[in-house]
Amino acid sequence: MVKFDQRSGMIFSVSMHLLLLAALVWFFRNPLTTQIVAAGEGQGSGESAIEVGVVAASQLGFTPPRAVSYVGDQPDAANNEVVETEKAKPESSAEVLPSEVKPKPTPKEKLQTTERPTANQTSQMVSPTPLRGGSANTNVEVGRTFGSPIPAMTNGVGLGAGANLGAGGVPGGSAYGKLIQGILSRHYNPPQSTDVSGTQYVKVQLRISREGKILSVVNGRVPPSYFKQSSSYDLVNRAAERAILAAASQGLPAFPNGFLMSAQEAVAEIWFRYPK
Repeated sequence: MVKFDQRSGMIFSVSMHLLLLAALVWFFRNPLTTQIVAAGEGQGSGESAIEVGVVAASQLGFTPPRAVSYVGDQPDAANNEVVETEKAKPESSAEVLPSEVKPKPTPKEKLQTTERPTANQTSQMVSPTPLRGGSANTNVEVGRTFGSPIPAMTNGVGLGAGANLGAGGVPGGSAYGKLIQGILSRHYNPPQSTDVSGTQYVKVQLRISREGKILSVVNGRVPPSYFKQSSSYDLVNRAAERAILAAASQGLPAFPNGFLMSAQEAVAEIWFRYPK
């Protein structure tokens, strides 16, 4: 009969315990079957009753994981198209909130500013054909106006307001403007004619130097470019030109002190009326 000493028995006992512990660890890490605990509605009238059981994973319909493909990963057309969900359109009867996008304002005309008075604001447009019956007047006054466009007359001669002549315009009613008006009115003597019916107006722009020389006279005549409005009767146009030539031969007064200090010349709009 074999006898084991105390030391050998202890070694054997420790070895057996280690083998048992290793077997338990392997078993729990590698179970032979997978079981899932499922819970569902139990039988009976009580709302708190549940039924607990163990089912296999295959009975629950779990889908095994699979790789997901992205656009361009596969050559088929369906895999290479980007599909977006179409936005739902509101029904015609549905209540739609107003848009928060503000419409762009309509651009306004750019306004020119000046330090000079702007009471008489008129602009001229030219029409290719006469606008009133047989009249040769092709000027159209548009824009804002103030008062009557026809200036005050002295013996059939008036001086325009000068609103369209720029910074060097001679305004009607000024002291220097009245001097020019008086000189031209003394030389304006149109002949009477039974062929002229109605009131006729001739407008001429005069360029005047600071010394009083009329620069609108070239070679003893007033070029047509200075006639801004002509009469349909030549005798009225000739009478206006004769008055300007007579005033140019004598010369006009020089600019008074303080009158248009920064201008080397001035422009005056002369009106001639027939009959006077």
